[in-house]
Amino acid sequence: MTGLMKIVRIASNRLAAPRERRLHRKALLYWDSLRREREFPLLDEFDFLKLEDGFTQGLLLDLSDSCHPLLTHVGHVLREEAELAALPVMLNDVSPASLVGQFGRRWEQVLSERKPVESEYDFITEAGYHVYCRGVLLPLSTEGSSINQIYGVIGWKSEKVLGAGG
Repeated sequence: MTGLMKIVRIASNRLAAPRERRLHRKALLYWDSLRREREFPLLDEFDFLKLEDGFTQGLLLDLSDSCHPLLTHVGHVLREEAELAALPVMLNDVSPASLVGQFGRRWEQVLSERKPVESEYDFITEAGYHVYCRGVLLPLSTEGSSINQIYGVIGWKSEKVLGAGG
């Protein structure tokens, strides 16, 4: 089963549109509340569990080696959809057709803009589902002024396209 087909199975009973929007907005508000006088919130103060149940739809990208960003955490729902067996894993080794691959590859935009990056995608899977996804990538720092890590959270919903195969 391909990653895009798996998302349909995972998403079919997982999320509704209001929850998907709340998760995205909650992450932005929480990130902003932790900044205080700093440019970026501190990684040590960022509590991923405050944003999502069990850290299932989040990812953490380590930028210690900016030539080879490393996923150090991927929530189990996203991990299953991206077919990731073990962590850590280099972002370049993640399928660009997965949600983690689509959103995670925007990390350079976070570095260049030095602010959160929001993204929305929609596509139709091979199984005939229209998938709507929304996510945000949030810059984090170990000392408050440089971006060392990026936390991302992704939400989605899907619906069967009438007359589509699968």
